[in-house]
Amino acid sequence: MIDPIRHGVIVNYNTNPIMDAVMSRLAPAVAIVIVSAILAACSQGSAKPVAEAKKATPSGQPVETARVERGELTARYAGTATLQAEREATLVGEVPGTVLHMLVEEGDRVRKGQVLARLDADRSRLQLREAEADLQRRRNDVERGDTLLARQLIAANTHDQTRADFAVRQAEVDLARVGVARSEIRAPFDGVVTRRWIKQGQLLKAGDPVFDVADFRDLRADLRVPERDAGALAKGQKVDFTVDALAGRPFQAVVERIAPVVDRDSGTVAVTVRVDNASETLRPGLFARMEIAFLHVPDALLVPKTAVLGNRNETIVYRIEDGKATRVPVRIGHASGARVQILEGMPAGAEVVVTGHAALSDGALVDVLPADAAAVAATRAIASTGAKRG
Repeated sequence: MIDPIRHGVIVNYNTNPIMDAVMSRLAPAVAIVIVSAILAACSQGSAKPVAEAKKATPSGQPVETARVERGELTARYAGTATLQAEREATLVGEVPGTVLHMLVEEGDRVRKGQVLARLDADRSRLQLREAEADLQRRRNDVERGDTLLARQLIAANTHDQTRADFAVRQAEVDLARVGVARSEIRAPFDGVVTRRWIKQGQLLKAGDPVFDVADFRDLRADLRVPERDAGALAKGQKVDFTVDALAGRPFQAVVERIAPVVDRDSGTVAVTVRVDNASETLRPGLFARMEIAFLHVPDALLVPKTAVLGNRNETIVYRIEDGKATRVPVRIGHASGARVQILEGMPAGAEVVVTGHAALSDGALVDVLPADAAAVAATRAIASTGAKRG
């Protein structure tokens, strides 16, 4: 007899015995078929909405955007340079000799014509005395010849040769006097001794360096300005600059001269900036950060610099229209801070991509993120890239 609880069927004990035997054999198979049908129906019902959900939500490239705006633009050129003395010189010994006296040291202020060192000039003085004695003899010969020529006692060409010999010897005397004078090393201009090359008692040869002298009151800086910006510069324009060594203290200078040609290799123009350092606060060799404001546009079309892609041949931005990124060529002007001027190709109010456009293509679907969400996505992308490289 079949257990009604275990097999899940209700048995009528008043039925035919043959039917009871058939039912006892079919009951387990029927239960299995019913359970299988229920499970299949449930799995089909749950899979269909998931597939439909995936199909209904296509993914887009996450990007951050900004609007093209109108605003005030002040174009500035920013560059770095090392301050140099406009007047600086390395003094050398013009005659050989031994250093007898050193009258200044490094850091000393000197005046034009001041004696800085003296060399042994005994040999030069002896040569000068010898040349002067011979010059006097030849002077006497010229005077005697004048008297004889007046009496027609000598030929004119003989007297001309005497005069020529006297002139040559006069030049030799003058040269000897210069040699004696050059035994004293003198300052060529007002300035500061920046380096001493010699020691007392040292034997100098002609051309050996002796002192470096520089004028701190008149400094300059050489800048290399891109040709596009150099066209807006002019002589006399003000230059603002700071010096790292002086805690960013602000200073002012002026554009003194602009090279008339463009360097073919770098595409830049040499610009010389003159610094009036009458207070001598600055020194040659200091590193300066310079900025020149050369153009002001009161109503310019501006976009963030990060929105602009391209090179010197083509510049583009990605504009967002109907959830898609459209590649738009533009012509840009000058930059000011974190923004750049748009001259052609983009209207005011247009929405452009500023973050996430590295992997974009024309017509790609995008998902515009809020600024904070875009920052998080960018951070994750960088971390993911680093992990892959590692």
